[in-house]
Amino acid sequence: MVAKTRIFFQRRSLGLILIALAFVLGMFAFIQNSKSSRSSIELVYAQNLVSINPFTYADYNNSRLNYIYESLVTFSEDLKIAPKLAVSFGQISPSHYRFRIKDNVFFHNGQHLTAEYLKSLFANLSQFESQKPLIANITDFQVTGDYQFDIYLQNPDPLFLSKLASVPIAFVETDLIANPIGTGPFMVKAQSQNQIYLEPFSNYHAKQARFKQLLLTTIPNQTQRLDYSLSNPNVLAIFGVSPVLQEQFTQANFDLENYVEGSTNFFLYNYNRKLSQNPNFRTALRQAMQLDMNFRDFSEGMAKDTNQLLASGVFGYNPNIQPLDLLELPATTFQPQILMPIGFDNLADKLTQSLQKHGIEAEFTFANSFELSSAEISSQYDLIFFGFKSDFYDGHSFFTTFLESETFNFGSYKNPQANQLLQDLESLQKPKARQKVLQELSSLLVEASYPLAEPLFESQVYYALSQNYTLQPRLDGYLDLTLIQY
Repeated sequence: MVAKTRIFFQRRSLGLILIALAFVLGMFAFIQNSKSSRSSIELVYAQNLVSINPFTYADYNNSRLNYIYESLVTFSEDLKIAPKLAVSFGQISPSHYRFRIKDNVFFHNGQHLTAEYLKSLFANLSQFESQKPLIANITDFQVTGDYQFDIYLQNPDPLFLSKLASVPIAFVETDLIANPIGTGPFMVKAQSQNQIYLEPFSNYHAKQARFKQLLLTTIPNQTQRLDYSLSNPNVLAIFGVSPVLQEQFTQANFDLENYVEGSTNFFLYNYNRKLSQNPNFRTALRQAMQLDMNFRDFSEGMAKDTNQLLASGVFGYNPNIQPLDLLELPATTFQPQILMPIGFDNLADKLTQSLQKHGIEAEFTFANSFELSSAEISSQYDLIFFGFKSDFYDGHSFFTTFLESETFNFGSYKNPQANQLLQDLESLQKPKARQKVLQELSSLLVEASYPLAEPLFESQVYYALSQNYTLQPRLDGYLDLTLIQY
């Protein structure tokens, strides 16, 4: 009897232990499931999208539109070309490329992506201004299978694959503003003036996100943006933040991250007007920038002074360019007309203080250059503020824009030596050889005797990343939200 009782208590104790263990495991699973199925992830930005249409070019559009649209190839973490929609690609000859795409890629409307569709898409890309320079060199697109095709170029182009990385694959048989359709990991469900609401695409061809909603929110005012973000537990990242606020972010469980944007801002000289042809004016402007203008202070640490026209994030950056010697100038007052973009009032105030110390009494006009005619700009302004990002992590596009294109060469800059170097660059494939020519060009374009422009500052991008999530940021700042861990 005693033995039976003992066995009974042992079994009951074991049962209680198993029940308790099951309860603990159940609660643990519940907590883990709750964490992994958070309903919403939110990214907060400082600037609205120019357009949700991927063929409307703007630097800060791409970081958001990359969640909706993809390209055949892309830039990897170390900024090398890697497959995206393509599963393989190769160069058969300098002007012949072969591609094979995945067989399980679908648009957000359910249409299957095939080589035939890509052929029709590429045939229509020339209607978009942003795509013309990317595909102008393509002479033939031959479909060799359901998911295979060859592309032939008119001339060899060492940047061809880099250009393809900037060609979004979109379903163009729709209004891409009202109904944006791509192949990306997220699809648009609704949009308002300052917010885009997306959901993970259930038929995505690669790894899918583990959450249910993605909100892309724009709040231009920095104080409001920070207050909103720091009180919202779903915010993963806050873009457009200043490093001077690092302590505040750290206290709120955010890490401050930054990446090189690869853009340079400068004053383009207008040689159609006499003032830009005056060497004393150019020297006074250069001295004002080098002696009395602190761009890091002006931008709260989000920009740094530069003395060249290629930013450090760009392949052609020339570390050997040094500030020019400062000269004693005659006591002369210069009165330049300067075109500044709308919203740059703070920069104009800081510039006014620096320029006045060197006899420059500037008058600023605030207007966006893309809203003005080239004739109006070239006839009315001595200096034109310009921000340029050299695409493809190579400075080639910068020089092509200002040496070959009349669209942006408002100042009628002409330089046969620079044109010859640019022509030499066309045939160079090896990176080191290209870098040497790019650096020669960057040196030439800041020559005191006849500069293209006066470099001002290089943009730096800072953003705050929540410690509530685990997500490794990339060198280019792109956040792959399918890799989030909680």
